[in-house]
Amino acid sequence: MKHIAARIAAAAALAVFAHVSLAAEPASKPAAGKAVKTSAPAKKPAAPVSVNAEFASVVYKHAGSQVHNEEPQALLRAVVVLRVKVNEQNQWQAEVFRDNPDQPELTKVALESVAQLPAPAGLSEACLAKLRNEGVIEAWLFQTDGRFALKALAKPQKRA
Repeated sequence: MKHIAARIAAAAALAVFAHVSLAAEPASKPAAGKAVKTSAPAKKPAAPVSVNAEFASVVYKHAGSQVHNEEPQALLRAVVVLRVKVNEQNQWQAEVFRDNPDQPELTKVALESVAQLPAPAGLSEACLAKLRNEGVIEAWLFQTDGRFALKALAKPQKRA
């Protein structure tokens, strides 16, 4: 008896599914041989590059072997957070938002990676405006080997 009840329930579920599927189909189909106009799906506009990502790409370009441009390890050695601005003399300046008091040398590396940047050039007007006004807050994610990635461009972290 249970077997028959299970079959009836399965048949009812199949009937409901078929009804829903048929209801979702268009009411009329074009006649055979007639051309059907279709429009290409609208392309999404490319997402604008964030100011942080634009800044991070400049750091990556000038930091060379200090950059870790791979998947970060599961447990980072340190995280240093800086606010970076461009001052009136068109020079980079950075202030520490969060450091690692147990490893001050890593805070120094983060600060030096900003200090050694050439005068800002090649950045978008929006990026320069933000850097001159409020600046950007960016995180340096340090690996055990001392190399870093910037959060704006960092790949997803490995799982532990």
